[in-house]
Amino acid sequence: MGEFDEKPTACLQSWDDVRGSATWSGILIGNGSSQAVWEPFGYTSLFETAKSKEEVQNPLTADDIVLFEDLDTTNFERVLESLATAKLVGKALKHDTSDIEARYQSIQQALVQAVHSKHVPYAKVTQERLKAIRSDMLSYDFVYSTNYDLLLYWALMHEEGKGFKDFFWTESFDLANTELWGKATKILFLHGGLHLYRISSGSTIKRRATFGRNLLELFGQPIDGESGAVPLFIAEGSSKDKLTAIYRSDYLSFAYAQLLDHDGPLVVFGHALGDSDQHIIDALKKAGVTEIAVSMLPGDDDTIVSQKAGIISKFPKADICFFNAVTHPLGTATLKVKHE
Repeated sequence: MGEFDEKPTACLQSWDDVRGSATWSGILIGNGSSQAVWEPFGYTSLFETAKSKEEVQNPLTADDIVLFEDLDTTNFERVLESLATAKLVGKALKHDTSDIEARYQSIQQALVQAVHSKHVPYAKVTQERLKAIRSDMLSYDFVYSTNYDLLLYWALMHEEGKGFKDFFWTESFDLANTELWGKATKILFLHGGLHLYRISSGSTIKRRATFGRNLLELFGQPIDGESGAVPLFIAEGSSKDKLTAIYRSDYLSFAYAQLLDHDGPLVVFGHALGDSDQHIIDALKKAGVTEIAVSMLPGDDDTIVSQKAGIISKFPKADICFFNAVTHPLGTATLKVKHE
């Protein structure tokens, strides 16, 4: 593989120097890849945005925030699912559930507005950009993403999903039917995504665009026949909270198990591998990944050396090389969408 750092320096290799030095079987994609396209993806947390009167028209109310605090989470999926369950129980016991319904609607409304305030509009992401992202993903056997946004999903669907397998053979994910036939790039959304929903039965479904309406426009809108559907994505929280959410979902548990079983050299792009993603680090170590190429943005020498040292300390048995993110196809300036 490329030159790996035993003692970190501020030097960052070019992706071209790293690309052909190993058979990169997979890529782990983090928020940096989304920021490379749309800068607002890197701003404040979704929870903080949903609380802001300046950023959303109908922010979380004081009563809404109390629920997050009492459940000790900033994860919308957990709060909304708890409310959905409470509503079902209340109705079964013939109790008045109007307060629960009001909290559900208020929190969902704030979430939808927060997502729209941060997400790049579909019309701004040109087909050339989607094609470029798609082309790079196809060079790997496995693509693992911790992003909740729709960029990667839009890219893989650019040619109706040809060349990719996301383990949704129908609208619903079936844990008993995950065997693959033929060669394809397997893509797994480790923290869910805006296109995924947990339904009242507990299983996971994938929403599809409809004529004249893309998935971002449909986010938060009712799903025919699924009144209890809750968006399935983990936007923030501690590593422990994220792992708890993962194990509560059939699809997320399966996706995480695939990472635990990853075989071969791995590219890490746009991912800080910080404390809030310790479960990702643990999975890679348990998988025995020993060759890793990590992207970094150029900048202050001391910062680069410090960041390198931090990552090397987390994978003491791995050979790690570091490359300049802007030299990679997912980090090139041509992907950037102007934000006004």
